[in-house]
Amino acid sequence: MQVLFLGVGEACDSRHGNCSMLVSTDEGRMLLDCGFSVPHHFFRHCDDPDCLDNVWISHFHGDHFFGLPLLLLRFWEMGRTRPLQFIGQEKLRDKTFAALELAYPGFAKKLSFPLHFHTIIPGIPLDSGDLHLQAAQTDHSQKNFGLLVDDGRHRLYYSGDGRPTHESRKLMHGCDLVLHEAFMLQNKITGHGSVTGCLQLLDEENIKQLALLHIERKTRQQENNRLQDLVAEHAGLLLPEEDDVIKLS
Repeated sequence: MQVLFLGVGEACDSRHGNCSMLVSTDEGRMLLDCGFSVPHHFFRHCDDPDCLDNVWISHFHGDHFFGLPLLLLRFWEMGRTRPLQFIGQEKLRDKTFAALELAYPGFAKKLSFPLHFHTIIPGIPLDSGDLHLQAAQTDHSQKNFGLLVDDGRHRLYYSGDGRPTHESRKLMHGCDLVLHEAFMLQNKITGHGSVTGCLQLLDEENIKQLALLHIERKTRQQENNRLQDLVAEHAGLLLPEEDDVIKLS
């Protein structure tokens, strides 16, 4: 399993793109979230119209979702014909086509490839090829699902947004890699995670590596030295940048 960081920032961060990762396994490639800035960065790494198999959407805030119209437009321009799988919560299909119609009215009728939508329900595993997926709701202002991806050899958890819950902690327990939102240093913002909260997860949930994501832009700039010190002090703690790659072996 390999993880390419396409963006590590929050919605308003002009220095770091919206939080998104491209996960590659023997089964194929899965895009984790697709906010405003994600498609341009994605296509800098991929010029093959069939290079993506699955898209995961954690929730319907714009910095995790509003890049879908451009993603689909570019695949159409590139001549894609193979179906694209979408995985997420209920209403993902309706939200996707509503966003597409708003961005490019009438364009959905021109799509040259099918879109297949799969609803995941917390507590009920979902298989996509050889990938075993499970979801859990986190504590966020909008319903957000964290996702466990298990390819049979490695286990990865992506939080989307929000503080961990008892259910999401169970999914990330013992994972090889956790990609977790850490908006502030401390738990100051309701519905958002924190760096200290992620340190607690790393310590208590037997996680091998934990990457801090979606850090509030001023915190990232003003507390950069502190963040770097924490990474140096805690084995397994990561502070990725765009284009960084993690290979799990």
